Amino acid sequence: MMSGYLSGRVIRSFRKSPNWDNIPPLQKEQIQYTRNKTATMINQNEKLTLCVKSFFLVSTIIAVALYISYWFGFSVFGRILLTTDYSYLLYAALSPMIFLGIGHKGIQDKTGPRWYDFWLAAVFMCSFVYCFLSSDEISYGLWMSNPSNIQTIVAILLVLLSLEAGRRAAGWNYVAVILVCMAYSLFADRFSGPLYGVSIPFTRLILDFSFGEDGILGVPAVLIGRSMFGFYVFAATMQVLGGSDFFLKLANALFGRFRGGPAKTAVIASGLFGSLSGSITANVMTTGSITIPAMKKAGYSSEYAAAAEACASSGGDTMPPVMGGLAFIAVMVGNFEYSEIIVAAFLPTMLYYFGLLVQIDGYTARRKLKNNSDEESPGLLIIMKDGWPFMVAVAFLIFGLLYMKWGFITPLYTSGLVLVLSFLRRAGKPGKERLAQLLIIAGRQLSYGLAIFLGTGFILVSLYKTGMASALTAWIVSLGSDNILAVLILGALFNLFMGMLGLQRSSYLFLAVTMAPAVASIGHLPEIAVHLFLIFFAGLGGLTPPVAITAFIAAGIAGANGMKTAWTSMRLGFVLFIIPFFFVFQPALILQGTLWKILFFGSSVFVGVFFVASAIEGYILGYGELKRHERVLVSIIGVLIAFPQFVSILIGFVLGGIIFIRTRGKSHKKIV
Repeated sequence: MMSGYLSGRVIRSFRKSPNWDNIPPLQKEQIQYTRNKTATMINQNEKLTLCVKSFFLVSTIIAVALYISYWFGFSVFGRILLTTDYSYLLYAALSPMIFLGIGHKGIQDKTGPRWYDFWLAAVFMCSFVYCFLSSDEISYGLWMSNPSNIQTIVAILLVLLSLEAGRRAAGWNYVAVILVCMAYSLFADRFSGPLYGVSIPFTRLILDFSFGEDGILGVPAVLIGRSMFGFYVFAATMQVLGGSDFFLKLANALFGRFRGGPAKTAVIASGLFGSLSGSITANVMTTGSITIPAMKKAGYSSEYAAAAEACASSGGDTMPPVMGGLAFIAVMVGNFEYSEIIVAAFLPTMLYYFGLLVQIDGYTARRKLKNNSDEESPGLLIIMKDGWPFMVAVAFLIFGLLYMKWGFITPLYTSGLVLVLSFLRRAGKPGKERLAQLLIIAGRQLSYGLAIFLGTGFILVSLYKTGMASALTAWIVSLGSDNILAVLILGALFNLFMGMLGLQRSSYLFLAVTMAPAVASIGHLPEIAVHLFLIFFAGLGGLTPPVAITAFIAAGIAGANGMKTAWTSMRLGFVLFIIPFFFVFQPALILQGTLWKILFFGSSVFVGVFFVASAIEGYILGYGELKRHERVLVSIIGVLIAFPQFVSILIGFVLGGIIFIRTRGKSHKKIV
């Protein structure tokens, strides 16, 4: 399959990059982990033994069967699955794949899992099975008050193996955050101020993690077992059956003939692919392997091509209908409906991609880069004739989520629809090999999600059981009573810093529990807007130097200088740094409020973003190149118009009108 070729090409590109030796060790480590985990998920030709492949297939089939049984209330082993039963059984089915698939020790030389990977997988699975057999006692809290020696041993095994799973999936930085949380839980009474809390004995800490509702039976169980399960299956279905390839061709057909066609194709394709995968890194490595060479061929520098792809992929984390993992955490922590998140994120994400397209158009015009020829851009009708089932599937998914309110079972329905419709396509009809491939990829994505989200149990136990969440919330309330904007800026900076280290989920989860409800309360802001504010800045950490993981991954594909790519990414993604401050203070931008407010503020912010993006590139469509002082004035006007307050918008339009009248008729360098 093409995905196997893509991942192999990506893996080789990192080592071939002339700047690899100059990348700092921390960045190398993060890029290596990200590359390994993502390339493995999309590589269908990895040399696994027949036994392991068969295990993957069986495990994924069991996981899907458990999900359907739990959702519809079917009996399993003669009993209706309750939440605790289901969670431990699902963990037992998925956990071995963490050590045999996405994180086995033979991954580098493709030799397959080592002998100890099998032992770790077996112990992990058996520990969860043991918990399932005693799930009634765990549900009643009997294991928490007076645990036996064997119960304590099982808890220790689950803690150690969950840490190792997190290390293999996300690296040592993620494990370091978890260990800090554990250490804080043990010594919380030694701190002062807002960090003072109730210390938790070690035994109680591991029991809370393994058997408590704030541990792996809480948020991790809901995320993997309910909210994200169907979306992982849907993403795998679209990937294997050709959905990502179709959307790449569709983007090229729509924008390939226009100025800046290759770069605009990269933006649209990454947005469409992100709406299916919900993964920034998978987005960069999949679409970037095609779009970056195309941009370089059209005359874009290596750094600019890599930066454009990195920025475009970063928006995929908030692109409906399949959003990134942070959106699902928001659903859990904020008690929202997923459909609410989809609606709220739609306009801000469109604004970001609009600003990115405006900047790319300006950059292309100033440098007079060539368009794609008609031969390089396939006809739209030709693309639609073969890919119409994917458009139907996306429409059905949105219909089920927003109108029918089917909830988290909707993507599973949609996956079944895609399978049925794929038999009607002219090409790409699924055979046995493709169906097996689909199950393997779905299983790997689920097991990767499990490896990441198990670790959130440590963070939540640390926040809730020590009382730190309440103390920090009270501290934020007292701090924000004077300046709510300062609190938002601090939260944004914290998310940026943690995001640079690849710890977006940890930082967002921490702030979602402590900061979001406090800021929403004291600022009288929609809580969902505050959560989206944090989600946007968590994703931006991948573009921010000096680490800038997303930018360095794209630079590796392009053979570009990583640091130059990171700074270029910040410039290209500048609009994304200011958009959250607009929608957090104006509910109309998250589609809340009256229709006229939504239309008025929505249209004004589009105009403002257009001017800001044009000023950054020094070119306005229909006017031409801007001089330095003109760029400053246009950027100020853009911010005034985009800021969603009546007075600000009025001042911006008046100032813009005065400048337009004064400069009308004066010579400027216009580019067609």
